[in-house]
Amino acid sequence: MNGSLDTLLNTPDEMGRVHRPVTNPEIDEFERSEGVTLPDSLKSFWSKYGSRDLNSKKIFAFKTKVVFPDGKKKKADVGAIASPGKMIEARQRYIDPLYGNSGERLPAGVYPLTFDSGYGHCLLDLNADTYGRILYIVIKAKTFGDAGYGWDHVGMVAKDFDEFLADFTPDYL
Repeated sequence: MNGSLDTLLNTPDEMGRVHRPVTNPEIDEFERSEGVTLPDSLKSFWSKYGSRDLNSKKIFAFKTKVVFPDGKKKKADVGAIASPGKMIEARQRYIDPLYGNSGERLPAGVYPLTFDSGYGHCLLDLNADTYGRILYIVIKAKTFGDAGYGWDHVGMVAKDFDEFLADFTPDYL
């Protein structure tokens, strides 16, 4: 894990509050309700650090590298790592858009794991054949799979959660 991330995760917030771990019952409920098994490394992270905003008085966010199928690369902001409940809530919001302006905006079997200041998310892939990958997408007001919004707009970030955390770099204010 990046040293700046380790320091941030092991320090109380600016108000002196320690971070609340995600409980085993919360994790179990996610797995039961979604019919999936979460990666052990993510469960360990949540059990130790909880769901977290990844910013401070010095760090705006952390950056991660994204490679798209066409070979283009970008750095994406990671401002927060979601809890199990937030992952379900965000996925549901993108599966059932409030205003009926599109169909499902996410591919099957992926869950928004991180949040930035807009609609960019690192996604946790829980599909059996690609299990554990961390992907990236900027959500559009279109149905996933329509022209101009499909797998060619989904970038690869890391093969698993541990590699994902290892590649973070801080974006200092």
